[in-house]
Amino acid sequence: MEIKPYTADLLFEIGAEEMPSTPLNAAHKQLEVLAKTAFSDARLSYEGLEVFSTPRRLSLLVKAIAERQEDIRLEFKGPSKQIAYAEDGTPQKALEGFARGKGVDLEDVELRIIDGAEYVYAVRDEKGLPAKEILPDLLQGLITGLDWPKRQRWGSGDETFIRPVRWILAILGQDLIPLNFGKLQSGNFTYGHRFLSTQQIPIAAMREYKNVLRGNKVIVDQGKRRQMILESIAEYTAQLPEPGSLALVPDKVLDEVVNLVEYPNALLCSFEEEFLRVPREILEYAMNSHQRYFAIQSEDGSLSNHFIVISNGDPLHGQQIAAGHESVIRARLADAAFFYDEDLRVGLDGWRKKLGTLLFQQKLGTLADKSLRVTRLVAYLCEDLDLPAQTTQSALRVAELAKADLTSNTVIEFTELQGVIGAYYAKAQGESDEVAEAIRQHYLPRYSGDDLPASTEGQLVSLADKVDTVVGIIAAGFAPKGTSDPYALRRNAIGVLRIVMDRLPLNVEKLIREAIKSLPEGLKTNESGPEGSEDCTEELVQKVLRFFTSRLDSMLRDRDYSTEVISAVLAAAAQSPADSAARCEALHAFLGESSAWENLSTAYTRAKNLSDPEAGVSVDVALLDQHEQAFYDALVSAGPRIQVQLAEQRYSDYLSELADVREPLDAFFDNVMVMDEDETLRRNRLALLNVFIAQVEPFADLRRLSKQK
Repeated sequence: MEIKPYTADLLFEIGAEEMPSTPLNAAHKQLEVLAKTAFSDARLSYEGLEVFSTPRRLSLLVKAIAERQEDIRLEFKGPSKQIAYAEDGTPQKALEGFARGKGVDLEDVELRIIDGAEYVYAVRDEKGLPAKEILPDLLQGLITGLDWPKRQRWGSGDETFIRPVRWILAILGQDLIPLNFGKLQSGNFTYGHRFLSTQQIPIAAMREYKNVLRGNKVIVDQGKRRQMILESIAEYTAQLPEPGSLALVPDKVLDEVVNLVEYPNALLCSFEEEFLRVPREILEYAMNSHQRYFAIQSEDGSLSNHFIVISNGDPLHGQQIAAGHESVIRARLADAAFFYDEDLRVGLDGWRKKLGTLLFQQKLGTLADKSLRVTRLVAYLCEDLDLPAQTTQSALRVAELAKADLTSNTVIEFTELQGVIGAYYAKAQGESDEVAEAIRQHYLPRYSGDDLPASTEGQLVSLADKVDTVVGIIAAGFAPKGTSDPYALRRNAIGVLRIVMDRLPLNVEKLIREAIKSLPEGLKTNESGPEGSEDCTEELVQKVLRFFTSRLDSMLRDRDYSTEVISAVLAAAAQSPADSAARCEALHAFLGESSAWENLSTAYTRAKNLSDPEAGVSVDVALLDQHEQAFYDALVSAGPRIQVQLAEQRYSDYLSELADVREPLDAFFDNVMVMDEDETLRRNRLALLNVFIAQVEPFADLRRLSKQK
C-alpha cells in the first residue's frame, strides 16, 4: 500500500479594526496572488488555497501543505579554467573564493565546456527545511506585503496596516506557528461578531474554522454573504404590496456591502412619498453612493419610497435599526429636496452666469471661458458638417448651458450627477427635449466601454468639450507623464476618437487647429519661439496630434490589427480616425491574399528604392519606349479609377487595382535602365516611377510592412 507523505492544513487570519470595503476587496485579491507566489518561491506544495475576508479579518486557508520543502539541486557557474587553476593545476584564489562563497569543497567542483571554453561549476544539493521553520517568515511577509492605498500606525510601534491589527491566528494542523507583528504575537484563537459574540474563540484546526465563526455570527465566506444578501433582498421585495417591484442592485454597491457586514441582515425601510417629486437620480445617488442602500423600482418603472438596508446588527433589534436608517435617509433627502427647490428658483441660465466664479485651469481661465471656447468649436463643427439650422441652433444652446449645473447646490452636493441635473433644470425652464437630453449626454463616454452620446447635439458638444480640454491642457504644459494623468486627457482623447470613429467622421487635425484658435494668446506658442509664431502654433498642433495618434494606435490594436498595418496606415491617415480604421481593415484583408500582396509589395519596393522626389511627376511621353509606354498607359488608365476608389473609401478595389500594375512594372524594370547616363532619360523614367508612388502613398506607407504576410 502506498504511504502518503505527511501533510497538514494551514489556517492564517489577520484580525483588525473594521477595514474599509473597497481597499479590502483589493487586498483580498492581492493576498491570494501573494500567497501562491510565496509558497511557490518557498518550494512548499499544497492541494488547495482559499482566501476569505470580512470587515474585521483577512483569512488564508491552505489545504494539505507538505511537511517540508522540496529538495533542490543548485548549480553555480564560476570562473574559467585558466583563471581558476594555475598551469600546474594548483587552485587559485579565484577558485577558492568561489567555492567558499557557494559553500562547497574544492574537490567537489567540476569543469564543464561551454561554447568551446572550460568553466568551473559548483553543484550543491540543498535539503528542504520543515514547513514549520519556513512559515513564520512567509506569513509575516504576507502581512507586510499587502499594498494598501493608505496605512495607519498605532501605539508606539512602527508597524503599519490599513487599520490597527488586533490579533493573528496562525496554526499548522493543530500546532501554533509563532510569529510577531510588532508587539502582537500569533495565537490559536479568533474573535466573532463585534456585537453579537465578543469572547475569544479558540480554533483547534482549520476544518472547524468556518463553522465555529458561523456559530459566532460571522459568515467568513464572502461568496456566501453575497448569496445571503441577494436572497434576502429578493425575499423582502416580494413582500411589497406593489406587484412586480424590483430591487436595484448595482454591482459596485453590492461589492462594497458584502465587505461591510459579517452577518448580513436585510431590513425593509421606507421614506415619505413627498420626496419622490425629487429626480430619481438624486434619490438613488443618496441611497446607493451615500448610504449603501438598495432602492426599489415599481412595476411601472417609477421609484418606490421603499428601500432595503443590509445591516450588521442584531436581528432582534431590526425595528430600531430600521428606524435609525430611515431617520438618516430622511435627513439626506430633505437636504436634497431643499437644494433642488432652491436651484429651480435660480434656473439654469442663472447658474450659467456664475460659471465665471469657477476656475477651470489657471492658464485657461474660468468655466465661463471654457464654455465660450466650446460654443465656438460647436459652431465650427456645425458649419463644417453643413447641419440643418435647427440642429445647429440646438447644439449651440446645449454648448451654452452644458456646464451651468456645475455651480448649482445640487451638483456641488451630488457631484456625479453633473449633466443629469442640468437636463432637469433645462426642462424646467422650457428648453426643448433635444437640448435637455444633449446636456445629459455631453459627458459621455465617461470611461472605457461607456455609451456614446445618442443625439447629434450631444455628440457635437461632447466632442468640442473634450477636444478643448485636451488641446488646452497640453498647451498649458500639463501633458500626461507616465501613469500620471490628473486631467484625464487620455480618457478624453479616447472619447473623442470613439465619437469620430463611430458617429461623426471628422478630421482630428482640423479640430485641433480650430480649438487652438480660441486659446488664450499666450498658449498658442511655447518656449521655442516668439509669441504668435506660426512655427510654434504648428509645433503645438503636431504635439496634440501625436497624443491623439498614440491613443488611436492603441484602439486599433484592440481591434486585432497588426503593428505593421497600423503603422503603415497611420503614417498616411492619422488625421481621420474613421478612415484609418477602414484602411486598416482593407489592408488587413488584402495581406491575406498572398499573390496580390506580393505583387503590390514588390512593385512598390522596387519603385521606391530608385525613386527621386526631385524628378517630379511630369512625364514626357515622346521619350518613352514600348516598355515605358506600357507602364505609363497602365498608370494613366488606373489613375481615374484609383482617385474615385480613394474618394469613396473602396479600399479593397483600390488595392487590387494597384496590384494589377505589377506586370507592366516588371517589364519596365526588366527592359529599361532607369539610371541611364542620359540625364533627360533618367529624370523622365524617375518621374514615371514617381507617378506610381504617388498613387500608392496617399493610402499607406507600405515601407512599414514586411514582405511576408
